[in-house]
Amino acid sequence: MKKQIEKFHVEFLSDSSKVDINFYPSLTQCLNFELKKLEEHLDDLYMCIANGLYISRNWSPNVKHIGHDMWWPFSATWLWKFRPIVYYSTDLAASTLTWVRFLSELFSAQPTSLSLTFNCFNTEEIDRIMDCHCLVTSFEIDSDSNQEVDQKLALSILERQNATKELKISLKPTNETFQFDLNSLRNIPEFLEIGYSFWVKWEQVLDLRSNANYILRSNFSNVHFKDLIEKWKDGWTPKWNRIMIEANEILDIDSWINDPVINIGQEDLGNIRSLITENQIMHAYKFQFKVRFPYGAIIKNGYHITRQDKSIATVTVENNKIGWFILQSAEPDDVFMVYSHLRTYQCNDPPGVPSVSYYPARETPLM
Repeated sequence: MKKQIEKFHVEFLSDSSKVDINFYPSLTQCLNFELKKLEEHLDDLYMCIANGLYISRNWSPNVKHIGHDMWWPFSATWLWKFRPIVYYSTDLAASTLTWVRFLSELFSAQPTSLSLTFNCFNTEEIDRIMDCHCLVTSFEIDSDSNQEVDQKLALSILERQNATKELKISLKPTNETFQFDLNSLRNIPEFLEIGYSFWVKWEQVLDLRSNANYILRSNFSNVHFKDLIEKWKDGWTPKWNRIMIEANEILDIDSWINDPVINIGQEDLGNIRSLITENQIMHAYKFQFKVRFPYGAIIKNGYHITRQDKSIATVTVENNKIGWFILQSAEPDDVFMVYSHLRTYQCNDPPGVPSVSYYPARETPLM
């Protein structure tokens, strides 16, 4: 069974926990367990299945027929999602760890990702959680907005986690003096997302080392995007491949560009590399591109920009405040790529849009 597990996600929330197990797409089912507190006066209606864990004697999981990945254009793959509820009688952290161990033995697999609302647990509970899940490749630290954020404890968690694939720093610091050296992490995750980035300095952004970075709810503005372009045009190359920044003002992408502008139609997007390489004079190539997702269409206004060494980058803006800077591949046969993030839908808080996704960003060929 081990080879069939695609995702084994554990989520510690303020008053409940969730455990998601997804199998490879060839298997059209996934499991979504939720742990809730057992009401003592109703305990005769439940059956004990493990130490301190119970299910209803009339147990029947909630079943939903959903898209395998709603965050993917034109996807037509569907699966059955089973959502059984497991009840705990002791404390949430210990009960969740017991249930995860049971599932790990059953499926011969260890958790691959962990999400922790850390300020809902005491130090001892957090130590147990971190010790049991120190090998997860994806990690999210979050905080309950109704409680104070212990800066020292939050930093100790960030320093202990070992994520190599994805790190999401979703906590909202309540102290304006909150600081963290992002380069002090044990590993460099491939994807880095900072949900409330008002504490991040511009120098830290320039020095990021993850391949893909998503900086949400920032204090950055048009001035910073213009600085990013000017630095790159002067020969600086970041250690990252792409970055998305949610600005604190409406972005005016035209104000970032100093080179002569050539407008590109939709029909020329697939041939843009040859248009750029054939042109001996540096230009900025302006375009508009629409990509459709089940949540709705995203309209990207952007420019392809070049510099003396023939490197090509792409800058785009969507939904007024979401800006991207993307380094394009130098391989002559590679198509240009643009990317999208669920935050594009969420920053205006429209109804019906999910606040959490295990796949927050997607790439799309520009053609």
